[in-house]
Amino acid sequence: MPSYDPAIFHPDAPSTVGVELEVRLVDRETMAPANRSPYLFEHLPETLAPHIHKELLQSMIEIVTPVCHSADEAVDFIMEALHTLRTLGEPEGIALAALAVHPFERKEDSRRFPDPRYDLLADELQIVLKNFLISGLHIHIALPDETAAIRGYNASIRYLPLFLALSANSPFALGEDTGLQSYRSKIFERLPRAGIPEHFETYAEYCTLIDRLFESGTIESIKDVWWDVRIHQTFGTLELRVCDAFYDRERLRLIALLYQALIRYAADHPVEKMFQQITKQNKWNALRHGLDGQFIDHRHNGTIREALLRLIREMEKAGTFTLLNAEDDVARLIRLAHEETIAEKLRRLYRKSEDFATVIREEIVV
Repeated sequence: MPSYDPAIFHPDAPSTVGVELEVRLVDRETMAPANRSPYLFEHLPETLAPHIHKELLQSMIEIVTPVCHSADEAVDFIMEALHTLRTLGEPEGIALAALAVHPFERKEDSRRFPDPRYDLLADELQIVLKNFLISGLHIHIALPDETAAIRGYNASIRYLPLFLALSANSPFALGEDTGLQSYRSKIFERLPRAGIPEHFETYAEYCTLIDRLFESGTIESIKDVWWDVRIHQTFGTLELRVCDAFYDRERLRLIALLYQALIRYAADHPVEKMFQQITKQNKWNALRHGLDGQFIDHRHNGTIREALLRLIREMEKAGTFTLLNAEDDVARLIRLAHEETIAEKLRRLYRKSEDFATVIREEIVV
């Protein structure tokens, strides 16, 4: 497919939102992974079925919203879908948990979903895919044109540590404390086309790389590009993929709104190019230390929390939240910036209980 196609963009409907949330299935009694997604797919209501997708593991499902006009609308859809799925699974002892990494799962515990695409990936990635036991949150924002696309893309690279820190939800793996706040991020980076992508000056330059990946047979679709952020050339959206999965309605709503605001703001306020090593360090600081990690840029050396608060103030001053009818959410975003991360809460819970099942129950959909 030719990747350079301005017709994919949405000049009449910029900033619409789509959210994808990957959710794990666990046994309600033991909290162990439950390979029961085929059961859920067999019993989905017709209205919900198009929005529930299979994933690599049978102990996982993905909820995909329709195109929504606000973060509130998208998150309402996610919550309703979660509760419908919870009701379906309850008689079978299936619980849903927003676990970015299951605390005590081993690769032998989960079965791969039979699918030709997954078979090809398994053959290529070998042990890397066998240990790919993670769940994430993806946010799509519609783009009006190619200038907004590349500016939003570059701004996403710069600020992705903020979104990672706000969503960090994977401090445990293989029965131990990893010492990180988002171990999922390090697992994901094992894939050959994952992690922080490079900065591009123009959308055409971005398309040149994507075309080369197609021409070489490296990818068959844009879905085979697993960067932390990508311009989705099927939907005409910018897709943020760096976030851990989690179950917290208000946090989810505010993170989606923050990304919607960033892409709107970046269209008129392009960011300076940063050295990729600095961007990589900032991401490490986020997944290791959360909001207390250091954020390095051209003018400031402070914490990720301080960078987040500075960005919120800049967007408020520019009227971005007013454009999104979200002025009242500025104070909520500021409060969120001062809260402990989900990983910190889970670590605190584990220190008290010394029981991973108790930690998982904290993230069960109710």
